[in-house]
Amino acid sequence: MIRHLFSLLLLLTSTACNLSSDKDKNLENKDGFNKIPMYSENVKDSFYINVNLPADYTANKNKYPVVFLLDANLYFDIVAAILDKYSEVGLAPSVILVGIGYKDFTAMDSLRNRDDTYPIAIPEYEMSVSGGADRFLSFIDKELVPAIDSMYRTDTAKRTLMGHSLGGYFTSYALLQNLSGKSVSINNYIAASPSLHYNNYYLLDQFKKIDHHKKDNIQMYITYGGPELNESSNQPDVLKQLSEVLGKKIFFKADVYSGLDHMDTQVPTFIKGLQLMLTGNE
Repeated sequence: MIRHLFSLLLLLTSTACNLSSDKDKNLENKDGFNKIPMYSENVKDSFYINVNLPADYTANKNKYPVVFLLDANLYFDIVAAILDKYSEVGLAPSVILVGIGYKDFTAMDSLRNRDDTYPIAIPEYEMSVSGGADRFLSFIDKELVPAIDSMYRTDTAKRTLMGHSLGGYFTSYALLQNLSGKSVSINNYIAASPSLHYNNYYLLDQFKKIDHHKKDNIQMYITYGGPELNESSNQPDVLKQLSEVLGKKIFFKADVYSGLDHMDTQVPTFIKGLQLMLTGNE
């Protein structure tokens, strides 16, 4: 499966993605894709949103699952192209892909620290801005999700959030808020190599503390690359601890990609996670 994904990546990196938005209202820059600016009252800043519709969207009146993809500047084009091809041949579900990005890569590099983390970073991380995940999640819950639901035919029972690294940390944070009853708009969570070491494993401790009841409709898929799990002998067994805490409460699945490093896990995780959660196939 992983080998096929990487082969397809080589073929698709130059493939143009179908964007459903009015091009006259979009921005296009050197990142290579069109973006719709959306100002957030919760964050007090603008995000740039991409939407890729299924190929058969206009040919029927079906409702489709929605997938919210973080760090869209980096991943939207590739993930959209793979999903288009895979859904065409029945290897992936047809979804509405919504990319959440920033004006450009430079902005993404700094502002993702602001939006993906909570609480404020400890001094050793030397982050100039951090701790805004609560406001970012409010943007998704209260502004972006309603906007997408009003514009497209969405299956409101099948919303997925997926991110990598700090984006994976935010995805895990969003799951924590769901289990705490504070954010219930998303029910599927896909985290590739999440930075759970942030603030001395703050999120891991929070998962252990909450008294969450069983939620059969909540799913999480989390992965790491083998080499990154072996970087430190002092690193706790994150996947084992998460499985013990979450495994009896939600659908929880974890994988280790033995041959992949931190920057290799994202796309295979996203595709496999969607296959698992939306079709039941691995």
